[in-house]
Amino acid sequence: MKKYEKDREAFVLEYLPLVRRIAQSIHRHVYGIVDIRDLIGYGVLAILESINKLDKTKNPEAYLRLRIRGAMYDYLRSLDFVSRSLRDKAKRIRQALEELSKEKEPTDEEIAKYLDVSVEDLHKDLQKLSASQILYLDEIFKEGRSYEEIFSSSEETPEDIVIREDLEEKLKEAIERLNDREKLVLQLVFYEELPIKEVAKILGVSMARVSQIKEDAIEKIRKYLISVL
Repeated sequence: MKKYEKDREAFVLEYLPLVRRIAQSIHRHVYGIVDIRDLIGYGVLAILESINKLDKTKNPEAYLRLRIRGAMYDYLRSLDFVSRSLRDKAKRIRQALEELSKEKEPTDEEIAKYLDVSVEDLHKDLQKLSASQILYLDEIFKEGRSYEEIFSSSEETPEDIVIREDLEEKLKEAIERLNDREKLVLQLVFYEELPIKEVAKILGVSMARVSQIKEDAIEKIRKYLISVL
């Protein structure tokens, strides 16, 4: 084996645990619809593509973490979770929640019965919606720029730093405008990185309700950022 190939292999092995951690974190939100091995594969490709761009004197792990996560998100985006059929299902789920909530907070079983689908199929649709919501929020964070544009260099320009810090500040302002339950759901999903099934258990509500709260919160954030950026 040539030295160049050995160096590449050593580089991948050094950061493979990081790839696996990120893949596991993302996979919690797409469990049952995406194979974690595919996420790991795209993460490894991101590492290989970063070899010649990486400056090990400037926090290489932070740079690679963004490249790896970006590659995995781009892969999920290519799967096109937000099909017209899924959007129609999302509307039906929301309508079912509104109708059934007139009497009491409905369970997933009651929502599935109302929609005339199995609980398993309802949960699959909610997992896909969860994935699409994560990707949608990711688009807001990226401001529409591609990961290739963002990570063409491992060093941020002064302009990049100003843009990022301004976006972070505006994002904090947007989150502060949410109600307490919306804040809690976002914290549990995006910071604690819990799947919506676990969040539903913590809040004592259906997975459908968690999905609806998360969707409403993300839409509020999007509208606020559009108004101030």
